[in-house]
Amino acid sequence: MLHDDVTDTLIQERIRTCESACDELIDVSESCADACLGLTGDGDITACFLADLECVEVGLVTIRVLSWTTSTNRAAAIAVLDACVEACAASAAACERMAELYPAWVTCTDACHRLNHACTDLQVALTVG
Repeated sequence: MLHDDVTDTLIQERIRTCESACDELIDVSESCADACLGLTGDGDITACFLADLECVEVGLVTIRVLSWTTSTNRAAAIAVLDACVEACAASAAACERMAELYPAWVTCTDACHRLNHACTDLQVALTVG
């Protein structure tokens, strides 16, 4: 197998992993945002709600851009992955804060970390490959 074939296979695997992690985070973030709406609140609730919505939107864009990424068009994918990593970090921080305030709060933090890891792995493959 040629180096390019191995690299392309690795990139395709990481794209599928990232898309799957995006799907998971979209579902969890929508549920988390919905739970936020059930609370009367302050800035922490609003911050969590908005961070969840940002993850949903960025996740949708990430899936869309990755679906047409080719080996010759990587700059847009890398930029979207950067945005995804930032959105995941903000959402994880907001959800962790909510868990401190509401001990029974079910957070999307784990899904955020999984997507962050998937995005970072894909960025590395796209940059190196």
